[in-house]
Amino acid sequence: MNNIYLKKLPLQGFATTQSSLQQFMQHAYQLQHTTIFYGISGEALFTIDGQKYRFTPGQTIICPANSNILLLDITSDFSARLLGLTKHIWLAARSSMGPETMQTIERRIHQGGNNELESEYVTNIFRQIDILDAELASNEGNVEYCRQNVILAVNSLLLYIQHINKENASSAKEHISENKDKMFYEFRVLLAKKFRENRSVQFYADSLKVSTRQLNSICQRAGGQNAKEIIDHYTIIELQVALMYTHKSFQELVNDFNFPDQSYLNRYFKRHTGYSLSEFRTNGVMVD
Repeated sequence: MNNIYLKKLPLQGFATTQSSLQQFMQHAYQLQHTTIFYGISGEALFTIDGQKYRFTPGQTIICPANSNILLLDITSDFSARLLGLTKHIWLAARSSMGPETMQTIERRIHQGGNNELESEYVTNIFRQIDILDAELASNEGNVEYCRQNVILAVNSLLLYIQHINKENASSAKEHISENKDKMFYEFRVLLAKKFRENRSVQFYADSLKVSTRQLNSICQRAGGQNAKEIIDHYTIIELQVALMYTHKSFQELVNDFNFPDQSYLNRYFKRHTGYSLSEFRTNGVMVD
C-alpha cells in the first residue's frame, strides 16, 4: 500500500493499486476505509478480525473500514489488487442491498473467475476504475463524474458477488464450519437479522447462550470493539444509508428501526455522528 494510494483515497473518494501486501506481514493493521482485495497471483494466509482466510487468484474479499488485518504467510509470487473506498462512495455503491445481503458479502472469500468469461468480467470492473483514476489525474474537475462511475462499477461487482454466492452457497457454509471463532460470525448474522428489533447486548448474549461478558470478550478479540459498539456502528451505517439513499420520513425510520420516537432517534444519531437527522440528510454529510 504505497503513499500515493493513501494520499489519493480521501481526496478522490477512491484509490486503487496493485500490491504484495508486505506491509501487513506479521504486523496487525487497521484499515481506515472499506477495502476490496482481488487476488491476482500466488497465495496468502491472513486473518481479518481474528478469522483466518487463504487467499488465491480470482478470489475477492471485502473488508469494511476498521477491519484488523494480519498477514501470516505469502508465496513469493503473491500479488493482489486493492480498491479503497471512502464511506460516501461505499454506502452509495451498496445502498440497494439490505443488511442481510451485506452480511453474506463482507469479510468473506468469494470465489469468482471460475471460467474465462467470469475472470474477464471482474478484471474489466477494475480496469474501468483504473481508467477513472487516470482521468482524475489528468483533469481534477471531473471528480464527481468519476466518483459516480466508481459507484456504478462497485455496485456491479457487488451484484456479481451476490450472483456467484448463490451458486457457491455450499462451499461458503463449509468455510464457516471450519472457522475457529464461529461465535463472532453467529453474532454478526443474528445482528443483521435483528438489529432493527433489538439493540440490547443482553438480547444477543441470551440468544447465543453466553454471558454479556463473554460476548463482549469475543467481539473485542475478533472485531476490536465491544458488542454494544458493534451494534451501534451497524445501526448507524444502516441509518446513514436510509437517510442518504431513500426518501423515507424520519417517522418511517423511527418505525423501521424500532425507536421510541423521533426525538430519541435524533439524539441517538447525533451522539454517534455529530449531526442531527435533518443536517445529515440536507447537507449530505458523511463521517469517514
